This record gives sequence, C-alpha cells and structure tokens, in this order.
Amino acid sequence: MFAWALALKAGWNDTKIERLLSYCSPYAAIASIADCVPLLHGTRTLARLGLVELSRSRHKGLQRLLKSACTDPAQPDSRDVAFGVAPRINAAGRMTHPAEALAVFEAALDEEAARQGVDRLNHLNQERRRTVKLHFEELVESVGTNVPAGLVVYRETSPKGIAGLLASKCVERYAVPSIVLVPSTTPGIVVGSGRSAPGIDLVEILRLHAKLFLRFGGHAQAVGLTMAIDRIEEFREKFAQSMEPMAREGSQRLHAEAELPLSFANRHFFDQLLLLEPFGEGNRPPEFSIRMAEIVIVRNKWARIRQGRSSVEVLCWDVPVTEQMKGDFIVEFYGKTRILRGFTPR
Repeated sequence: MFAWALALKAGWNDTKIERLLSYCSPYAAIASIADCVPLLHGTRTLARLGLVELSRSRHKGLQRLLKSACTDPAQPDSRDVAFGVAPRINAAGRMTHPAEALAVFEAALDEEAARQGVDRLNHLNQERRRTVKLHFEELVESVGTNVPAGLVVYRETSPKGIAGLLASKCVERYAVPSIVLVPSTTPGIVVGSGRSAPGIDLVEILRLHAKLFLRFGGHAQAVGLTMAIDRIEEFREKFAQSMEPMAREGSQRLHAEAELPLSFANRHFFDQLLLLEPFGEGNRPPEFSIRMAEIVIVRNKWARIRQGRSSVEVLCWDVPVTEQMKGDFIVEFYGKTRILRGFTPR
C-alpha cells in the first residue's frame, strides 16, 4: 500500500504502476491473508490482484511453494494461502529461524534451491503441527469443561512461537476469544498471543485493562501482549468478565446468508463465488442453508450431503456427522472447499 501511494504521489503512469503492483501484490496478498488483516478497500484490491499474479508467477520458489501448499496451484485462493502457504512460511520462524523461509523467496531462478527450500519448510511445518498437537492436548486437559466467556491460559512449558496457534485452536474448540501466555526470556515476565471470535474487537477489550500490561497491540482479531507474571490471575478474571455480556448477546446460533438448492450449485454458481474472493477477515466466506438434505457418505473428515439428485462434498471439522443424518445443513463455501458449520435435525 505504501509503495502504491508513493508511486501515485510521484506521478507514475499507469504502465509503471501496473508493473509495480504485478511485482509486489503476490507478497502483499500472502502477508495480508496470513496476518488476518481485514480484506477491505485497498488491502482487498491488492490481495485480489496478488492471488491472480501468484497464479502467473515464474518465480521458482513461489511456484514450488504453491505446488506443495495449494489444492490447485494454477488457481490459488485465499484459503490456500491461509491454510497452506502461510503456515509453511511461518513454520520457519516458529521452529528455527525466518531465514529458512527467506531462502525460498531468494530462489527466484534456481529450481534446485527452490525445491530444497520448500522441502525444508514442509518438514518444519510437519514438526510444527506435531508440536502444536502435543501442547494443545495438554492445554485442553488443563482447561477442563468449565470454559469462561473469555479464556486466558498460561502455558509454562510451551514455546513462544506456537502461542498464537494455540490461541487459534482454543477459539476453534471453545468458540470464545482466547489468549495464551508463555514465559519470556525476562524472569517474571510473560508474553502472549490472542485470537478473537467473530464480531469481537480484541484490541478494544485489552484497552479496558491496559494498566495490566507492559505493552500490547494488534488488530481486532489478533493481538500480542507482554505483562508481569503476577498479574495473570487478575487479567484472567477481568478478561472473562469483559466477555460475559458479549457471550450473552452473541449466541452461537449460525445464520446462513441464503438458502441454496443444491441443484443450483453448478459451474456458474462457483464462478460467481470467485468474484467475491479473497475471503478472510472483513470479508467472510458465505454460508448457505441446504434444507431437507441427508448425509449419504462419511469418510474421515469428509461427508457427502445429498438433496434430491444433487450432492456436495463437505469438510466436517466441528460438526459430528453420521450416515443417514437428515435435516438442514449450514455450509460455508470457502474458495474451493465447502465446510459444514451447522446442522438442525428434521
């Protein structure tokens, strides 16, 4: 955005600006989606341009990264970046050093260096996933079943690099804003990362308790903070109290944007959805109600929903399903992936 503004200020012609955006927008798209920046206004424009330019890129490192991380490397979407590209890049800094990721971006012309760099990121990402899984299982056991409206967890044994990932998984599991604190290198001081639930501005909540922190910052959906270890209990209590009114107001009932007869879910429908990309913060993927339907096949985390003669395959992360379940389903259409978000039996 800054480079774009400087180019306009300098009076560059359209051709030069287009070249600048063609070069910079792929990196802007990755950074904006990975950091949960609201995809609105100029940021949305850059991200959308960037996804197109990613598909055209001749950069060997990017090509190899897309091939490894995307369901369709020729047409990467925001979900590919959020759940494929970004985790691999971030795994370098979380597990070893950011230079491991930089090596991929430096391999613009070197095919072998690109292959080695992406293979290394894939390895680090797998290591990161195993580490997060282990620490999250321990976290869930420590939290128990009585989960407050706002969750603050201190993890004395967890690495700093995965605090944000643990907070994200807490939000997925408990559907409440969550902050995970870990020890810093300074005795008596902890650092933390927080992730919010939809519709709750986490920075505004932290401002209510600013005196408890040495520093904090971020945006509505993701924050970082530093505080004294002896203030954790006070913060835990006040954070939960601040969230109580919002928990009562925002019940967990899901509301679909519209009803979707599955017979309408054809190529034209999916082409229209592509026009709404990129999805992310500030531009959530649409959710549709599929009424009077049935689960006909369940395979691992995937299920097939049938309505009349039409059907759609959905990913079932949070909703337990069994074959022959009948009723109304709420499905999120996120890029090339459909995710089951809710079910009401009939």
